Amino acid sequence: MQFQVVNRQAFNVTKYMKDWTALNGAVLPLNHPTNVLPPAAYLQGKVIPRAANETGWKDTLQMNPGEVTRIRVRIAPQDAIGAAPGVNLFTFDPTVGPGYVWHCHIVDHEDNEMMRPFTVTP
Repeated sequence: MQFQVVNRQAFNVTKYMKDWTALNGAVLPLNHPTNVLPPAAYLQGKVIPRAANETGWKDTLQMNPGEVTRIRVRIAPQDAIGAAPGVNLFTFDPTVGPGYVWHCHIVDHEDNEMMRPFTVTP
């Protein structure tokens, strides 16, 4: 898959974590499903446009602390040219199965199970 940065926006991490902990508890691992806390109320300031070097499709992105990074994802074989959005060019259905996990170059995130799965939906 390839990604394209759309924009970024500052995020109040301290308030979000305080509210999330009040909602879900602070002791890990949690003994219950996570209660979702929508992030929109914690966004701050104006949207920050992507940098000039982020206009193309990438296989890695820089994600800054204290910011939300909005991305566009291209789920298609890398050699696909001119594919229409919504057309599956894989030999399998990416919406079926256990899902996928983000890959991160911060070793502590992988070692401490801080990587979150994501699911592709049609």
